[in-house]
Amino acid sequence: FYKYLPRMVYHLDEPQADPAPVNAYLIAEQAKKMGYKVLMSGAGGDDIFTGYRRHYALTLEKYWQFLPTPVLKKLSSFSSNLTKINNPFARRFSKLFTHSYKDLDSRLSSYFDWSNEDTRHKLLCQNHASFYSIQNSLGKLKNIKDISSLNQMLYLECKHFLCDHNLNYTDKMTMAKSIETRVPLLDLELIEHAFSIPDKFKQKGNIGKYIFKKSMESYLPRDVIFRPKTGFGAPLRTWINGGMSVVLDDLLSESSIRSRGIFNYSAVKSLREQNRFCRVDASYTILALFNIELWCRTFIDQAVPATVDIF
Repeated sequence: FYKYLPRMVYHLDEPQADPAPVNAYLIAEQAKKMGYKVLMSGAGGDDIFTGYRRHYALTLEKYWQFLPTPVLKKLSSFSSNLTKINNPFARRFSKLFTHSYKDLDSRLSSYFDWSNEDTRHKLLCQNHASFYSIQNSLGKLKNIKDISSLNQMLYLECKHFLCDHNLNYTDKMTMAKSIETRVPLLDLELIEHAFSIPDKFKQKGNIGKYIFKKSMESYLPRDVIFRPKTGFGAPLRTWINGGMSVVLDDLLSESSIRSRGIFNYSAVKSLREQNRFCRVDASYTILALFNIELWCRTFIDQAVPATVDIF
């Protein structure tokens, strides 16, 4: 599966750090073999009706946001240390409370992070660090503060994660196989209606897309509608420390990093070591570094033909 990553970077034409586009590519490849011309995607459902873990996490904030700031800061400090534990629950708990003492805008933004700001600064070479700053993407929310925090997050989903990420790779990876993909859930009238629906009908407890699921009960079996959410991901953490390690040693080698002049090799080496020993969960950050170097070799150096596997 991960042998398709060079091809993925080529067709995306940018170093998008997510293995999900490979899934879209393989589905389109199979559809092509079966003679299909058009596919339908459910992209957008999670972004207008809720469905991601961060939406549920945001609704849980009401249970501790009344606590005084000093208490929240202590909770944040404690949860930050949990990132060193190799356990999915510990990672999620940490993400839930690390920014709990901050204002709403900062908390909303933090739910989208895969790495912290300090790590990102250290990874950049000193001559590039001055160009990097956390831009408050929630500035776009300043004129719509009258909507709920959940709808503010969904607004960010639609403006950034959906457009820049999901729709981007869905379109490019399926078109790479000459397959057209339609996204019916992103009908403009449906989106406008979705934003008028109260939060309690979108995220009900731990059930996302609640009103959408209820509206489908007359048409689909209940075990289909309410089955556990299955992400469009891959066992990236296993790959990074397993089958991909050899090629990572090449693309993120000292000579490669220093000659490229974008990243700080010492910081990259340290991050990989910490990830290898499960002191941090940095697999997606390492994939980002990997894809940037792969993109540079493909489009700047022109050293990696898109049709040739490098693994």
